[in-house]
Amino acid sequence: MKNIKISLLSLALLFAVASCKQNKDESSATPESTETVVTTEDAGKPAVNSEFQEQTVDDGLAAKITDYLNNSFLKAEDLKAISAEERHFQMYTIDLNKDGKKEVFVYLNSPYFCGSGGCTVLLLSEDLNLITKFTVTRPPLFVEPSEKNGWNVLSVQSGNEWKELVYNNGTYPSNPSIAAKASYAAPDTKAIEIFGNKVTAKTYTF
Repeated sequence: MKNIKISLLSLALLFAVASCKQNKDESSATPESTETVVTTEDAGKPAVNSEFQEQTVDDGLAAKITDYLNNSFLKAEDLKAISAEERHFQMYTIDLNKDGKKEVFVYLNSPYFCGSGGCTVLLLSEDLNLITKFTVTRPPLFVEPSEKNGWNVLSVQSGNEWKELVYNNGTYPSNPSIAAKASYAAPDTKAIEIFGNKVTAKTYTF
């Protein structure tokens, strides 16, 4: 009888020791993290503003265009005549000649730059040299999939006609109203529309 009691006591002590060890192991286990890990690569990516078209948003480029407008393109008398409310523009970047460098359309759509026939639109190279100053132009402009002289053909409506603007000798025709009438009745279905909806293009001030 005494031996049975001793055996039972030994089993109870062994069970108690095993239970204590298990509880200790569980309490020392590292809890699973609930934090969201952001990698260095993700943290370095700029936030995308889906409110505007990607091709119309580049604050760094806009700052350079502002400098170009104020110090190269516009004259002192222009700057004096343009009110603060009229100093704004929109842009659109696109590679027109497949050289890996994006040209920049700059739409000056304030009253100072617009008349009954349309507004002024600039086409600049990537390093902001003037390629073409389009006058009396009423957007949208369409970049056709077809090319001539190594550059995409542009289509724009003037009056009741579609005009085809072809790059030649370093520039496009500057006045769509006197450009050649297009042989087609409307832009190609694959043509890229530029400044078709001013709301989808970010507006910058200069």
